[in-house]
Amino acid sequence: MIKQDYLLRMIQEIITLLINALLNRQKIRKESWVEYDDITRQILGVPSESLVDMSADEIIARYQDDPNQMGKTELAAVTLLKISDEMGDEQLVLKSRLKQDGLALLEYVQTKGDTFSIQRVALIAMLKG
Repeated sequence: MIKQDYLLRMIQEIITLLINALLNRQKIRKESWVEYDDITRQILGVPSESLVDMSADEIIARYQDDPNQMGKTELAAVTLLKISDEMGDEQLVLKSRLKQDGLALLEYVQTKGDTFSIQRVALIAMLKG
């Protein structure tokens, strides 16, 4: 139980940091990104590079039976969005797909999850607007 609570807190802290960076259009320093990426890899069980190659449906299916399904799905979503945000326009197709998948995952968490997040609502509105 304690390990589960700690994991949930870690997921929420990373999500909050990434959502704040996205909402405020802040770039994340390379050193900080490496740290977030390492923690994200430990929590999600896959490196960010692998997330980029997965569809939203594959990500949902990956965590379907996990007790932290919604937290991990939301963490994957904001990770995809932050990767997309950091990309240049030379990768416009991939950048657009990552943004769409991230948005789809956030909407999935918003409709199927049992938690409410003002930050999530604001990010979804920003992405749709």
